[in-house]
Amino acid sequence: MRKKKKQNILKYLFFSKRNVFVWLWLIIKGLFAKGSIYHNNGAHLISGYPGSGKTLLMNQIKNEIDSEKYFMLANIKEFDGVKTFKLEEIFSNGEQIRSFPTTDEKGRKLYAVIFDEINLQFNRRMNKSTDYNNLFIGLIEFLVSHRHQDVPRVYFIGQKLELQDGQLQSLFKYQHDIVRTRRWPAYWYYKQNKKNKVIYIPRKIDVVNRVKSIDDEFIELNIQRIKIQRESLLTYNTKALGEQYGQLEKVKIQ
Repeated sequence: MRKKKKQNILKYLFFSKRNVFVWLWLIIKGLFAKGSIYHNNGAHLISGYPGSGKTLLMNQIKNEIDSEKYFMLANIKEFDGVKTFKLEEIFSNGEQIRSFPTTDEKGRKLYAVIFDEINLQFNRRMNKSTDYNNLFIGLIEFLVSHRHQDVPRVYFIGQKLELQDGQLQSLFKYQHDIVRTRRWPAYWYYKQNKKNKVIYIPRKIDVVNRVKSIDDEFIELNIQRIKIQRESLLTYNTKALGEQYGQLEKVKIQ
């Protein structure tokens, strides 16, 4: 992995269209970054295998901002203190029909918009269907213009990069790929169950951080081991998606 990383760095130092000194600065900055990359302006993809802690990482990022000054919006109701929206209310008939509020009733500024479980909404096999494009084309319009709409950051949470629609892949500026999750058993007051039980809780996650080059390829900046804060385990609904599917009628077993 180290050899491949060095090859990638050399490739972009000598063959990228971008000035060599600019890339050298980006690489040095990335190697010594201590989490700031997660708060950089632009479109972020938080990826990883199912259950790796993608939403947990997003919740920890959310908990790091000053809630007195900023607020976030999300498409799924799972983060404490984060109001939600429906995609159909923002995107319809292949365009963006409404904008996101950039200030709230408390006078706080919009910090970011979160799109979770994007692979459920946008399955690449359906990208020629009308229902898919009615939402997706408007989403792309928003991503291209989000800075001009005073939305500095957009976070997408989904499976690995290769599963995302090609247009989304081209617009992601950062990728945070969770490659390992360390878990420990704990006797925990599990918020969603309202009872004490022994569960395996994530304590650390290993994240590969990448940034998009001007040549439309990702460069690996660093690998970070992030210690999960206790409040991150208690300030989001881990069963949000399960509650959605729980509303479906049960199949009759014969």
